[in-house]
Amino acid sequence: MDFQSCNVRVYAASFLCLFLYFPSQMEATFKNPGELISDICKQSGSDKKFCIQILKSNPQTATASSLKSLAEIALGMARKESVSTSGFFKSLLVRDSNNPAAKASIEECAKYFSEAVGMLNLGGLEGGTASLDVHYALDNAQYCENALANANVHIGSIGPAIQEWKKSYSVAYAAVIAVENSQN
Repeated sequence: MDFQSCNVRVYAASFLCLFLYFPSQMEATFKNPGELISDICKQSGSDKKFCIQILKSNPQTATASSLKSLAEIALGMARKESVSTSGFFKSLLVRDSNNPAAKASIEECAKYFSEAVGMLNLGGLEGGTASLDVHYALDNAQYCENALANANVHIGSIGPAIQEWKKSYSVAYAAVIAVENSQN
């Protein structure tokens, strides 16, 4: 046996040992969707059941292969809910335009939820600010609630619409936290 073939065998054996000893990054990311959902929903706090339900309701979840891909799905659902909530407030403008203070606060709410769409993304993962970016969307919901309270607006359908948005947001936020925790 010559020296060169001996070196090749030593390198191959070393590589095989390292490969078996250190799990590959690819292995770590290939979990089944159920495990990924569990990883995310344990971050969601008290409403784990809703988190699991909403993620499983999306057909794309079945093909998710990583926390990041599942987080994109959750964020997409929250963006869709933000568009819907903004549209809800815009429809209120048409119906309830008698009170100028109410009209102004409802317009603000439509704007805040429209702005939330851009905040619900994974763009901040590179800089480690994704959870902060996503949290700004929750701030916008709070600004809306404050504007409505200050204008003394009491429309029965507003509370449930904002609560539905907050539930969707909580799943998206849990997904971002799970992704950030997996990178640490």
